[in-house]
Amino acid sequence: MGGVREAGGQGPSSLFLLSDENFIRRYTRFIIEWPPFEYAVLSTIIANCVVLALEEHLPNHDKTMLAQKLEKTEAYFLGIFCVEASLKILALGFVLHRGSYLRNIWNIMDFFVVLTGFITMFPQEIIAVDLRTLRAIRVLRPLKLVSGIPSLQVVLKSIIKAMAPLLQIGLLVLFAIVIFAIIGLEFYSGALHRTCYSLYDIDEIIKEGDAAAPCNTDNQSQAELQGSNWCRDGNSVCLERWQGPNNGITSFDNIGFAMLTVFQCITMEGWTSILYWMNDAVGSYFNWMYFVPLIVLGSFFMLNLVLGVLSGEFAKEREKVENRQEFLKLRRAAQLERELNGYVQWICKAEEVILAEERTTEEEKMHIMEARRRAAKKKKLKKMGKSKSTDTEEEEQEEELGDDVFLTESKKKLKAGFGRAGYMKTRAQGPGGCASFWRAEKRFRFAIRHAVKTQCFYWFVIVLVFFNTVCVAAEFHGQPNWLTDFLYYAEYAFLGLFMLEMVVKMYALGPRIYFESAFNRFDCVVISGSIFEVVWSEVKGGSFGLSVLRALRLLRIFKVTKYWSSLRNLVISLLNSMRSIISLLFLLFLFILIFALLGMQLFGGQFNFDEGTPPTNFNTFPIALLTVFQILTGEDWNEVMYYGIDALGGHKSGMIYSLYFIILMLFGNYTLLNVFLAIAVDNLANAQELTAAEEEQAEENKEKQALELEKEMEALQMEGAPRLDGSSSPTSRRKKKDEKPEEEEEIVGPKPMLPYSSMFILSPTNPVRKGAHWVVNLKYFDFFIMIVISLSSIALACEDPVVEDSPTNQALDVLDLGFTAVFATELLLKIIDLGIILHPGAYLREFWNLIDAIVVVCALISMGFDFLYVLTSNHNPIQKLTKVVLFYRGTSTSLSTIKSLRVLRVLRPLKTIKRVPKLKAVFDCLVNSLKNVINILIVYILFQFIFAVIAVQLFNGKFFHCTDSSKFTESTCQGTYFLYEEDSDVPRIEAREWKLQSFHYDDVAMAMLTLFAVQTGEGWPQVLQNSMAATYEDQGPIQNFRIEMSIFYIVYFIVFPFFFVNIFVALIIITFQEQGEAELQSGEIDKNQKSCIDFTIQARPLERYMPNKRNSFKYKIWRVVVSTPFEYFIMMLIVFNTLLLMMKHDGQTDTFSKSLKYLNWGFTSMFTVECILKILAYGVRNFFKDPWNTFDLITVVGSIIDAVVVEFGERAAAKVSKESAQRDNFINVGFLRLFRAARLIKLLRQGYTIRILLWTFVQSFKALPYVCLLIAMLFFIYAIIGMQVFGNIAENPAESINRHNNFRNFIQGLMLLFRCATGESWPSIMLSCIKGRQCDEKSDKEDPLSCGSNLAYAYFVSFIFFCSFLMLNLFVAVIMDNFDYLTRDSSILGAHHLDEYVRIWAEYDPNATGKVLYQEMYDMLKNMDPPLGFGNKCPNRLAYKKLIRMNMPVDAEGRVNFTTTLFALIRENLAIKMRPADEMDVADEELRETIKIIWPIQAKNMVDLLVPPPDQLNTGKMTVGKIYASYLILESWRTTKFGQLESAGGNQGFGNSPSANHAVMELQDVLGSRRPSMESIGDQQHLHPAGNYPNTHRRSPSLRRGNSPSMQRSPSPGRRYPSHLHHDIGFSDTVSNVVEIVKHEHQRSSQRHRKGGSEFLGSWSASTSPARSPSPTNNRHHYNVRHGGGGGGGGSGGYRAPHRGAAYGTTSLCQRSRSPSPTHPVPHQHGPPTIACAVVGLPVHHSAAMQGSVQHSHPVLGSRRGQGRRLPPTPCKPSTLQLRPGPINFPKLNASPTHFDLLQMQSHSAHATPHASLNMALVREREPPHEMVAPLRDAPAAPLSFEQAVALGRGGRMLPSPVPNGYKPKPSRSRHSDSDDDDWC
Repeated sequence: MGGVREAGGQGPSSLFLLSDENFIRRYTRFIIEWPPFEYAVLSTIIANCVVLALEEHLPNHDKTMLAQKLEKTEAYFLGIFCVEASLKILALGFVLHRGSYLRNIWNIMDFFVVLTGFITMFPQEIIAVDLRTLRAIRVLRPLKLVSGIPSLQVVLKSIIKAMAPLLQIGLLVLFAIVIFAIIGLEFYSGALHRTCYSLYDIDEIIKEGDAAAPCNTDNQSQAELQGSNWCRDGNSVCLERWQGPNNGITSFDNIGFAMLTVFQCITMEGWTSILYWMNDAVGSYFNWMYFVPLIVLGSFFMLNLVLGVLSGEFAKEREKVENRQEFLKLRRAAQLERELNGYVQWICKAEEVILAEERTTEEEKMHIMEARRRAAKKKKLKKMGKSKSTDTEEEEQEEELGDDVFLTESKKKLKAGFGRAGYMKTRAQGPGGCASFWRAEKRFRFAIRHAVKTQCFYWFVIVLVFFNTVCVAAEFHGQPNWLTDFLYYAEYAFLGLFMLEMVVKMYALGPRIYFESAFNRFDCVVISGSIFEVVWSEVKGGSFGLSVLRALRLLRIFKVTKYWSSLRNLVISLLNSMRSIISLLFLLFLFILIFALLGMQLFGGQFNFDEGTPPTNFNTFPIALLTVFQILTGEDWNEVMYYGIDALGGHKSGMIYSLYFIILMLFGNYTLLNVFLAIAVDNLANAQELTAAEEEQAEENKEKQALELEKEMEALQMEGAPRLDGSSSPTSRRKKKDEKPEEEEEIVGPKPMLPYSSMFILSPTNPVRKGAHWVVNLKYFDFFIMIVISLSSIALACEDPVVEDSPTNQALDVLDLGFTAVFATELLLKIIDLGIILHPGAYLREFWNLIDAIVVVCALISMGFDFLYVLTSNHNPIQKLTKVVLFYRGTSTSLSTIKSLRVLRVLRPLKTIKRVPKLKAVFDCLVNSLKNVINILIVYILFQFIFAVIAVQLFNGKFFHCTDSSKFTESTCQGTYFLYEEDSDVPRIEAREWKLQSFHYDDVAMAMLTLFAVQTGEGWPQVLQNSMAATYEDQGPIQNFRIEMSIFYIVYFIVFPFFFVNIFVALIIITFQEQGEAELQSGEIDKNQKSCIDFTIQARPLERYMPNKRNSFKYKIWRVVVSTPFEYFIMMLIVFNTLLLMMKHDGQTDTFSKSLKYLNWGFTSMFTVECILKILAYGVRNFFKDPWNTFDLITVVGSIIDAVVVEFGERAAAKVSKESAQRDNFINVGFLRLFRAARLIKLLRQGYTIRILLWTFVQSFKALPYVCLLIAMLFFIYAIIGMQVFGNIAENPAESINRHNNFRNFIQGLMLLFRCATGESWPSIMLSCIKGRQCDEKSDKEDPLSCGSNLAYAYFVSFIFFCSFLMLNLFVAVIMDNFDYLTRDSSILGAHHLDEYVRIWAEYDPNATGKVLYQEMYDMLKNMDPPLGFGNKCPNRLAYKKLIRMNMPVDAEGRVNFTTTLFALIRENLAIKMRPADEMDVADEELRETIKIIWPIQAKNMVDLLVPPPDQLNTGKMTVGKIYASYLILESWRTTKFGQLESAGGNQGFGNSPSANHAVMELQDVLGSRRPSMESIGDQQHLHPAGNYPNTHRRSPSLRRGNSPSMQRSPSPGRRYPSHLHHDIGFSDTVSNVVEIVKHEHQRSSQRHRKGGSEFLGSWSASTSPARSPSPTNNRHHYNVRHGGGGGGGGSGGYRAPHRGAAYGTTSLCQRSRSPSPTHPVPHQHGPPTIACAVVGLPVHHSAAMQGSVQHSHPVLGSRRGQGRRLPPTPCKPSTLQLRPGPINFPKLNASPTHFDLLQMQSHSAHATPHASLNMALVREREPPHEMVAPLRDAPAAPLSFEQAVALGRGGRMLPSPVPNGYKPKPSRSRHSDSDDDDWC
């Protein structure tokens, strides 16, 4: 189908029948490309969706009449879609050629839908499955619209782009899930099938609370020993016949169930109930060790990675799109500008003509001049660039209006035509009588305008808004009548005032200016709405629901933002991102729609259970939408999943349906909703940049003003007044600021005493104070206090909150007296030493000391009360002391205030923060981020408040219900009713109660709490159901009474959880990153550089073992063990072992168990063999050097023990009673099963990406300990408070405080808080802790209902706020910080690349000596891929240059150091303080300082390794730079004509100069960014051609043979080059050199392609990345221009090459050549482009040698030198250069001091003829071949032959020939890949 036959050069035929020209095909193509066709199809799709949505699903496939009618439309829809598909197939062809129908993903979907549609038309009897589900795919088609909306594209693209890194993370998450599932399978398989059955009816399950609980045994003592559950009521027995909780869906019975359960835990929904069931079934001591890491790793880590990746991708994508839009905008603007300018010029010409004409009147001339004047004024303003706020603009306009009034009549006439405020002027033109009135009116308006502008007016309005807000908020349910009346009239009063404000403003400013301000427009809309609403409610009675609009008036508070810049910028950037947010919402809506329709098809009408249909179902479209939305918010999605599975076959056959929910969670919750956060992070970053920019601007302006002031002052003082102290000047102020911190740091010894008297009594010399000072500053004083703090914290944690006077508590109280005494003493000493508060540095001036003081004082007060109590109650002094201890606790409980004072002891651990610097840093970071968050917090509370007010208006008094659901009012809800239970026949009698829901909206405070709970996403479905069921005030609920109320919650969710909360997270992330970067700012290195240096400091060479005897048995084993096949074999074993572990399931047969056991033995033995082989090969000592080997050994030993114990355990079980033996066995060796799963971890070290991910994981863990410490402190404090306040509440299985979840002891408290932190139904826990709860019997309270406290509200809300919003977000911040490389450009070197260096070094240095030969180092760097190494495609010459810049010292044996090389590599790669050569010593010194500051401890011994000191690099020391510099000289020399002539026996006279000097030139270019390490270069100025000394250059024999490309074993450069490099410069040269330098300066300014930087120093500016080097194809001639002046070296990745240019003299005139055999004829010009170079005589082209071989790793051509002749590569295109000998003025052709000119070599006369110089160049630029490859066809003439060239060289003259004499030969690509594109370094 869809042939690929080409019909006579036309397009492919469609379906093998219709050619391109066929009229059917033409028409069909026209139809499908016709826009109305597309719209028709889309409208059909929408209609189809509507039809699907209108269906109502009833149980058992019943259908309503409407549904039956709708079903008949299906055929029509199918017909339409079928027609569409067939038209497209006819027009496009089916599948075989490009652009055909099925090559488009949308069409594939369409085709699939049409096919499945036909299948669904078959009668249901044939096919049992309901295939209509497949139609839901239809809904995806509106996504086609997406491609039209740019902001939607950004969102979609960033999600799609993020898919690649997301897949990596997905694999990691999957891996974690599999590991945890396998561990769960080993430990918990079949554990949840035992529960308590009644002894009276063995099929009846005894429930605990309202659900069955698993049990372990009937034996209470045994169960208590394990911490598991037993059958408590005595009438039941524990049997293993239960299907398990959630109808058997939640279990670890096989790998599928286990993975589902683990995934559910990772999403943090319902994980606590699983934990509690496991505690009941297995014992509670060790389960937390499985579940807590699962939550921490799975939820906090893995799933937050998703977020990091998405936000990175989003930012990148948005930047791309923005740049593109910016570019298009600029282009459009430029075009407009061009057209406009043309037009303006034309008008100006016309004006000139008009002005010149005589018939033009004066007035008209005036008119034209006036217009010009105004235009000029505007332009001037524009140039000044005043971006004014709307206010100033308004003022400007007003002033102009003001001027207009007082104009003379004649001018008025002129202005009337085009004045801005036309209507004013027309008025002002009235007769004289009115004029004065208008003038007065004008003045009056001015006065009012001024009043409106004042701050007083502004604050007056703000205060009004505030009072209005208070009135709105004062409403509550059951308020008295007077309040209602008052609010009613206040409403009118405020409305009147606001209307007045609006009218006054409008009059003062004029309507146009008034409406220019967005705030004014907003105001106007709100006021109009209010007026309409008031009128409506008066006329119609009852509010229109617009009372909600009244709440919007609160948005007026946002007026404040006008004056609060950071808030304003935030609002601006949020508004900017509105587009992406709206598009994201659109995407979200589509997503929800698709899944709702799909859910209706799958689950519609299926949720029918005995308890009735649950409120979350898929029966109707609106409810289905809400259900999907609820799953998206992640709340109770598991419950809906259980319903779905139960409804469609239970845990036996319905498990496949869990996929629907899992996909919904993954794509909806984790992907789409995280894009919200991505957008938020992005915007905040923008907002902060804006604010920072504004602040800088303000600062600059201030400084400017200050400077001007200073100048004026100085001018005034010049007259002889004495000079004022300069300290006021901003510069000196700055200096002072800088000096301060340094002074602080300098004090190292003991702190000096403060020079103030302490408490007015003790002077600094007082001995008491001196003693106190000495004690406080003792070395161990702080340490001792720390120990006391930790001891007192432990004591706090040990208290028993239930039994108050238990012996433990009494003992702890005595200890507590001791602790308090210590702290009091410390307080006293410090106050004596520092003074209390009045002078700087006093004790209470520091925040931490204040906390200390409060804690100590409170403890002392409560102790004092106790003593008083004891003293008053008893007079016997001996009994007093004992009673103090005994009554210490009892008495203070009666005084609740004192009890709360004692709770403050909890703050003691905070004292440690001050004493641990890093912890303090993290804490400061938190505090700072809180400062930043305050802005948002204000907006957040405002919005929360607005929503609360709206909610009060909507639901006030409607949340009451009767316990008997058939009664709807309080009056009928009296008496009792029957309650029927499912298991018993006799109904229970219950009393009717009229109750309020626990979360309601009866007043604003409660509404805010309810909304806070909703916003954390916990329990909100219940609140939603209550809201939808709310009927009228004081009436009971009716289910789904008003579904539209759900809109309130959806909007709330979008504004809050999706958005505001994400902004919080974003702010914390950004602040965290800023903090991290702020630390580094002082050192001028960025985060990436820091992490790389960190790695370098910690890196050590790996030891790779290898037996030394080649023929020994050990060596043979070693060969096997390290071979790749062996590795792969082990890999396969691990994979199979994993599969084996996954095969286990509950209730397997005996044969299956046995075969698994034997297979397990097999695997264990194979791993044992692997271990033994490795030990034999490596020897014991070397074996343990690799941590992986140790890990292997432990797993092997563990597995063996496990196998043995299990085997013998079973043998023993046969003898003893089976039950007990199995139980004991399980307890003893259960943990050994972990070793089976541990083998999986070995898989992780295989994949490269996974290795990097893991490495980063470990890194972020390293960054986390202090964050974790802080979180631990938070938990500690809250757990202790919880114990003290809520510890004695009775456990009640029906409530949230039960035996699993309570504050009975410290550990329980921590678990409860951890549960709240993951958000598991914290609101219900909070409600179980409020006042009036049942007390525990043991607590001996007089009033059994007096437990609990309303502190619970503040306690839980603050904990959730701190924990969720701050702490866990710090986690996210750390992760995003560390994983930013996932979305970063991979060509940037990062710390995650450096592991490879250590690995590859080990191959060259197996003994880990930390040294390798420099030749090996070169080889090694070529073997490493970029960005770390050079890569094997890197040309030798470029590699040499990099090494010259790296310049590591070489020891006596020619070896380089591991750390030094790594650091040099990083430094060169990331440009850490790289400068031009002569500044490198300074840069090194600075870098050493920086390293000492940032890594003070490690730097002591490392800094010389990282940055070698100058004495290791200077004269007399060998360095890599010197070695490779000589290689470079050698190579350059070898590739020139002279190197080759010599070996062919040619003229030796030029032997030295061009090559050596040229190479030195190159060197200098390289050294542009490294110190000149060759002594010879130190003498740069004296490098001079050796034309007069023909014999100075002797070539060493080794060089003559030198065919090897890198000359690996050649002697050191010192010996290789005799001292022929130093010569003196003659006078004439000096003169010409000066001329040349001037020339250079001129040329530097004129060259387009050079990017700044000093000509002679060069600079390291351009990047090394190949992407940036200029493309070789289209800018050939520009390129040489660059080389000439020192632009980016040919392919050297853009290092600027300053002195390179004139190596072969300026005469080469812009010729470009990059051949490997680089001496070419000078080409003639074919066009003007480079005439300039020729005329000016730029030293443009330096040796082609440099360019030529830059690209080759080996000069192949060079190695054929011995034959004496070579073929140059085929020239490809004629050069663009012609030489017109005439106009060149030759003195300018002389070289600069570092440029050698041939002329000088030959005659030393600056007056040689042009031709002489030219043909010299020719000789020099020629290749030495005998014959030339045939020129290309466009070549004008053949180049000279070799003999001619030589002859020319000797006779110094050549006639100017009319024939262009040469080509620019270009290297043939086949021989060398020589273009910049292939520059791989």
